[in-house]
This record gives sequence, C-alpha cells and structure tokens, in this order.
Amino acid sequence: MKWLNELKIAVIQENITAISILIKELPEFNDLEKAKEALALVGRAIEIVDLKKAETLKEMNKIKTIKEFVLNS
Repeated sequence: MKWLNELKIAVIQENITAISILIKELPEFNDLEKAKEALALVGRAIEIVDLKKAETLKEMNKIKTIKEFVLNS
C-alpha cells in the first residue's frame, strides 16, 4: 500500500509536514495486519511530533532567556 510506505518514510525521516498530510489522508484498511502496522506508525508519529514540540519549546525558552539577558544588560 503506497500510503503505508509513504508514512514509513515520513516517520523514518521525522518529516512532520509529510506525517501531518498523510494522517489527514488516512485510508480505509481491509487488511488487519496493515491496519495494525499503520496504527503503530501513527503512534510513533505522535511521539515524534511531541518530541519536536518539546525541542522547539526548549529552544524558544533559550531565546527568551538570551533576549532578556541582552535587554537587561
């Protein structure tokens, strides 16, 4: 299934944009094994998004601290 392969690639590459697009286009599954595989990949995709959000927040806080330091110096 092309969608499943594309999701695998997006997850491996940690491509948030592609993951988002693919999840919005979630197909219907007739094969239980492929549905389970897709579920596992979507779960991993959610973990990746959460990690990226945490990293972004951490970097934003660093920038905020630097900005405050510069403005108060």
